[in-house]
Amino acid sequence: MTRLPISMLARGEPDCELADLGHLSRSQLRDLWQKEVGERAPGSFGRELLALGIAYVRQQRHYGGLRKASVRELDRLFGRMLAGSAGEGRAPPLGRPGTILVREWQGITHHVTVVADGYVWNGRTHSSLSGIALAITGTKWNGPRFFGLREANDGV
Repeated sequence: MTRLPISMLARGEPDCELADLGHLSRSQLRDLWQKEVGERAPGSFGRELLALGIAYVRQQRHYGGLRKASVRELDRLFGRMLAGSAGEGRAPPLGRPGTILVREWQGITHHVTVVADGYVWNGRTHSSLSGIALAITGTKWNGPRFFGLREANDGV
């Protein structure tokens, strides 16, 4: 990989390679951001974040962006995060709506369906997997661990 001379880096040449972005000053990166992204860089962005953003835009241009389904999923998750921070008070369900969790307990197979507002088991909607695990076993369990969504040694 050939690097551009420092004189070209100092001028903020848009053709500098990704690895060279780390050698530019914050003001040079802000100018380069304007050229690459087409808008002013957010004032709160430091050198590292500016360089990462420029690198991302270049890679996106070269390799293509995210698939539409991925963008929709990220938007959905972001919306859930914002709704959760507004004081909703509940963690979003584990898994995507429509996912069916299967657990056998003492010879009986239990099916739990993930829905937008919790989990459906035996025709009732529950807000947590832990509550379902308690109903199945009669003892307190970490619900995600009971249904195999977490390892026993993951610190939960």
